[in-house]
Amino acid sequence: MFSFLSKMFGNGRGTDAQDSMGLTRIAQNSNRESGRREPPKELDWSQAAYVPLPPSPPTWEVDGRDEFHRENNDPLIGPVFQAGFKSQYTKVVKLAGDLSPKQRQGRVGEVIAKAYAKLIIQRVKSGQLAAAAKQSVEMFERVPEHVKDVDLRRFNRILKEMDKSGKKHGYEPVDAASPTSFPLFEASEDAPWTLVGERKLKGDERPDPAFTIAAIDSRGTWLLDRSGASTEQAGVKSVLRRMDRHGALVGEKALYHDAYRTGTGAAGSGIAIMDSNGLLHAYDEELNIIVESNLCEDSRVVDHFRAIDTNYWGEFKSQVRAVDIAPEGDRYLFTLADEAWCCTTSGEAVWGLVMPLKEGWKRVVGRSERFGVAQEVEEALKLFGLSLPVDPTDIKRKYRKLAQAHHPDRNAGDPSATEKMKALNTAFETLTGVDPNTLEYEESDVTYFARTDPDYVMEVEGLRLEITMTGGVPQDWVYAGSFTAVDGGAYLATYSGKVIRVSREGQPEVVYDIGTCPKEIVDVGRHTYFLTPTRLYIIEDSTKLAAFLDVFQQGRLLVTQGGFGLLTGKQLQWFTHAGLRAGELTTKDPIRAIYATDSGVVVQTRQHQVEIQGLLM
Repeated sequence: MFSFLSKMFGNGRGTDAQDSMGLTRIAQNSNRESGRREPPKELDWSQAAYVPLPPSPPTWEVDGRDEFHRENNDPLIGPVFQAGFKSQYTKVVKLAGDLSPKQRQGRVGEVIAKAYAKLIIQRVKSGQLAAAAKQSVEMFERVPEHVKDVDLRRFNRILKEMDKSGKKHGYEPVDAASPTSFPLFEASEDAPWTLVGERKLKGDERPDPAFTIAAIDSRGTWLLDRSGASTEQAGVKSVLRRMDRHGALVGEKALYHDAYRTGTGAAGSGIAIMDSNGLLHAYDEELNIIVESNLCEDSRVVDHFRAIDTNYWGEFKSQVRAVDIAPEGDRYLFTLADEAWCCTTSGEAVWGLVMPLKEGWKRVVGRSERFGVAQEVEEALKLFGLSLPVDPTDIKRKYRKLAQAHHPDRNAGDPSATEKMKALNTAFETLTGVDPNTLEYEESDVTYFARTDPDYVMEVEGLRLEITMTGGVPQDWVYAGSFTAVDGGAYLATYSGKVIRVSREGQPEVVYDIGTCPKEIVDVGRHTYFLTPTRLYIIEDSTKLAAFLDVFQQGRLLVTQGGFGLLTGKQLQWFTHAGLRAGELTTKDPIRAIYATDSGVVVQTRQHQVEIQGLLM
């Protein structure tokens, strides 16, 4: 069949020999490389500066995940975890009674303590004070290292209520720190700061709890209400608010779209928001819309999903991991699986790049598995009203004409239309070996992926056995991307831990190898920051490692003109641009807002604020 079609169509397609998977290798620099009208250029960093950095530890090596897996597989401890995941708190407490004190330590102890707390609260609400007191004592005895002050205070309140109602019990109150004994704000001893002006905020001064900090940059703060709860306007799904460096409101905008992905650089000139429907919106500092683009209908995106075998990767929004707007507001960036695109505000591509495949993989072209004997080929030609010799262009032209005439959508009253359409598709595949659904593209082949190297090699008694697993994802997805601060370039970070700095024209300049994809990339000119789940890298003058900090669970990155901070719910650590620790602020309640003053920084919680004199942002 293959030789027959070769004779029929000639050798004009210029393919290489097929491999063992029945797929054809793509010729170098061929337009078939992606089968797309505007294919991205494969990124070649062979000429870029290579900067290997101390590898960032994988999250599971520092978060106790290995310990968890061992415990979860334990026949006694595992059922406790499983019951906890299902919120079966009574079952957790019952199973905990069968464990030894040593087995109740660690992560499983946290699960047990949570279950006790939930049950005790339920007992109190239903008036079962004696049962609540008994379970409190059990909790103190079984998981003492996981008992919190709030649990101790709750127990004392239970006893007080029992005494008040005349219920007898044999328990004594326990020592518990009063909530008022904790300072609202406290600076570390090494901090050269002075805390002044601590006060309770008036009602109209309090930060709206519906808003969270989306980004703090050199010129102010972006706040997002992702639920739209701060407004009563119908149809509003989220609210965007911009504050200047001193906490004054620049503007607020009700958005009729959600905020699925956001991106904003340290320059602070704008913010990019992609909603869950794939619409990209970019706003400037005054909250004027500067870009509005439906990425789902972008020809580059449509081509990607039609020409690349990506069905098993999920829906569109899961493949877009990063969006950003350039500091000048003239370009936007979005990533798509292993691709990255930089476009003008009118949607024209400045550059498009695709990451090299992971080691051991290659791109191949998939053809239809359908074939026909000579009689079937002759019948297919007859159906199209053609005869040998035949030009492939004539086959496409006749197929389109017949498909338009017999398509079921155009023949709703004809019950045979569906079968006629199936016959046309079968005939086309028999004649060309190509899926007719891709005919709207100049090149109709679909790119698939195949292994080039075996996963395992075994040699036994002179015999070599190679085992290749076809599972896994061959692409190195772009999980983070942002524009540089000054020169119009961009950073692209992949799942494998490569961070590539490209020029304004999309040429790779520097490749940083850190082993783990960063969650955030912030460029402020001389210094660049890569924050992974476990480490913060500080790069000076593009190639020098100025410092790195182990930062597991130490918060999000805030970079300003005066340095950078790591912000968690109730803690702000501050450093110089070069990574030297300046000090730490801890708060009793979660931090809701931060803004600059002439002499320092104001930090606000839900009801209180303090000024940190000497901390310059």
